[in-house]
Amino acid sequence: MKNLTLIKITFIALSMTWGMGLAWAVPAGGQFTPQNPVEESLYLAGKSVEEAWEAFHHAALGGTLASPDMQTKIEQALHESRLLLVDARNAARANDTLTVFEITDRIKKISHQIKEDSQRQKQ
Repeated sequence: MKNLTLIKITFIALSMTWGMGLAWAVPAGGQFTPQNPVEESLYLAGKSVEEAWEAFHHAALGGTLASPDMQTKIEQALHESRLLLVDARNAARANDTLTVFEITDRIKKISHQIKEDSQRQKQ
């Protein structure tokens, strides 16, 4: 039992160090349930970034991206969305709710565009 508690504490500490926050420190196989609108917004933004990455990765592996320029554009947008997610988590830690919502809204828009761009086929 001591080892399990130590593992949980270590994971939470590492999660906070990596910028993931407590919202991501859930037991393996557990279901994360947001406790408030800020947590929900962060969760949905993170999920949106992961879905965008999956869409891009699928298109890149399948060789169906419209062009090398499109690939570069998507990669830059993915990088930006991940940096914004860290900023949103930092804003949440600072209890800056308005900034969290502004940033997560921007992340969702960027992720949506990435998904659309990833679906564009070669001409």
